[in-house]
Amino acid sequence: MRVRPRRRWVRLAKRVASHLVLILACAFALFPIYFIVVTSLSTLPIAAITAHVLVPNPHSLTAASYNTILYHLSPSFLALMTNSLIFAGSAAATGLALAAFTGFALSKFNFPGRRTFVYFILLISLFPGVLLVIPYYFMFNSLGLIDTYLGLIIPYSAGAVVFSGILVKNYMDSIPDDIEEAALVDGLSRTQAFFRVLIPLCYPVLGLAAFLAFLGPYTDFALAHLFITTTNLETLALGIYSINSGDQGTQNYGLVTAFAVVMSLPIVAFYLAFQRYIIGGLTLGAVRG
Repeated sequence: MRVRPRRRWVRLAKRVASHLVLILACAFALFPIYFIVVTSLSTLPIAAITAHVLVPNPHSLTAASYNTILYHLSPSFLALMTNSLIFAGSAAATGLALAAFTGFALSKFNFPGRRTFVYFILLISLFPGVLLVIPYYFMFNSLGLIDTYLGLIIPYSAGAVVFSGILVKNYMDSIPDDIEEAALVDGLSRTQAFFRVLIPLCYPVLGLAAFLAFLGPYTDFALAHLFITTTNLETLALGIYSINSGDQGTQNYGLVTAFAVVMSLPIVAFYLAFQRYIIGGLTLGAVRG
């Protein structure tokens, strides 16, 4: 009779401890976001941002930094956002389409050297992307693609293909060949089976691949800083860098954080729109061998 209450207390203690750990983990993860949002509503200089800013006086909060970011930048925030969305959206769409075909070919076609080619792609993905900046610059400079949309979309798309192609390939490996064969028996061509059968089954991994392919170019600074030489094609990453390195950023850290908050909105919108597929893609390893 005494053992059961003790076990009950032990289970309760474990449950409370696990909840406390989860609460602390969530607080640790959300603290930077809270700090950035609170700081964006402040006009204090960077040197004056201390712990008391974390619990601000409601009367001291102001949206002046957001007003400056949205309406008083040169080039305008809308122009920076448009350029970033063009680069990231085009690269994500192109890279995802090529990755789907690459994954399909590597998974469902038997050709000489397939395994070697897969290992070669994996080996390429191990190298940091920054190593390609200089070769990219010399190659695209000789082609006259510096300071053009195409000059950045091509390397961004190539980077998406390398990683996303392997993701799609691994997912298609888990789809039984019988499904495609049944589609062929029903009269579909292999191309039709790919678009009408396999692609719908790959929505989770394609959603994850699209999100990652969009996120990289949208937040990239290295290639954009090297390839863009005029203000007409500047991206959000270059815009926040110019603010942070200028007098405005050092005197009012709220401008930098306000820029970061507004810049993150398309990423949040993208995630919310494709949340179902992104989460499904992230949890593939838990349900598929």
